[in-house]
Amino acid sequence: MNLVMVILRIIHIFGGIFWLGIMWYNVLFFLPRVKTFGQERGRIMQMLSGPPLPQYLTLAGAGTALSGILMFWYASAGLNKAWLATPTGVVLAIAGLLGIYVVVEGLIVQRPTAMRMAELGRRAALAGGPPNPVVTEEMQKLSSRLERTAYRYAYVLALSAIGMAAFRYV
Repeated sequence: MNLVMVILRIIHIFGGIFWLGIMWYNVLFFLPRVKTFGQERGRIMQMLSGPPLPQYLTLAGAGTALSGILMFWYASAGLNKAWLATPTGVVLAIAGLLGIYVVVEGLIVQRPTAMRMAELGRRAALAGGPPNPVVTEEMQKLSSRLERTAYRYAYVLALSAIGMAAFRYV
């Protein structure tokens, strides 16, 4: 038994379950319902985009991707071209690249957007009263961006999970 691979697989599976589960919970249940709250939507989205959820999602995504990269390296015998050309290698590579895409875009787009939204919310709360129209407009744009990327990530992560679940059988 290869203990390192067992540990990497546990990290990969549990991180992936958490990551994919949170994304699908958000797009299937949370986001459709939060829209019904009208003006309170911004405050609710601010609470969601604030700590600790972004940190947990970043950790789950990065841990899943890093453990997946290490397992891929091991399974491919150091990126052996013959193995990479097999149907198994191709499906696993595509599935892995989809997951890595979400991690990278999440760090470059989603995380800074959520952090900016949380900062605007904190400033508005410290100022007291409702935020000015310019801030409100920016928060609405940020909220829409977060929502669009959440839906995209959920679908891309689902494709990645399907590929990883099926790669041994192609």
